[in-house]
Amino acid sequence: MQTGVVDDHPMNFGRVVGAGVAGLGLVGAGYAGLAGHDDTVRNESGQVVEAGEVGAFRIRLGDCLAATPDGDFESVQAVPCADPHASEVYAAFMLPAGDYPGDAQVDAMADEGCYDRVGNAIDLSLGLDDYGLSSITPRAEGWNEIDDREVLCLVGRIDGGSSTGSVRL
Repeated sequence: MQTGVVDDHPMNFGRVVGAGVAGLGLVGAGYAGLAGHDDTVRNESGQVVEAGEVGAFRIRLGDCLAATPDGDFESVQAVPCADPHASEVYAAFMLPAGDYPGDAQVDAMADEGCYDRVGNAIDLSLGLDDYGLSSITPRAEGWNEIDDREVLCLVGRIDGGSSTGSVRL
C-alpha cells in the first residue's frame, strides 16, 4: 500500500492515503468472517444511528468511521456522523473489469476517481484545507475470488483529529 502527499491538487486537499481491504475470510464466491458483517444500527435511509463494527465489504456511502483504516483490514468501527469520527465515505465507484492490474495501478485509479468525485460529493464551502482524501481499494484476492472492484473514497482531517457532522453535499 502506498501513501503519498499530493501538493498540486486544485481543491486544496493535501494528502492521499490508500488502504486495502483484507482478503481474510473470503470463501469461494461469497465472504465470511468480519469482512461481511455489520453490527451497527441503521435508520431507514441506511445511516448509522448506533455505533458498531462494520466489515470491510459492508461499509456504505455516507458511513463515518471512528478510525481511518490503514493497510489491510477486515472491519472498522462505524459511528453516527454527529459523533466524533476520523473519516467519512463521500463516494464509491467501481473499477473496470479485467485482470487485476496490480496494487500501484489500483491505487492510481482510486486516487484519480476519488479526486474526480470531490466537487459533486463534498461541501467545499466548509473550508476543508485541513482535510485529506484516502481510499479503500480492492486487492488481488478479493478481485479474483469475489470480483471485488469497488473503491470507497474517504475524507478526514490530515492531523488525525476527529470531526463531527457530515461534509457531504
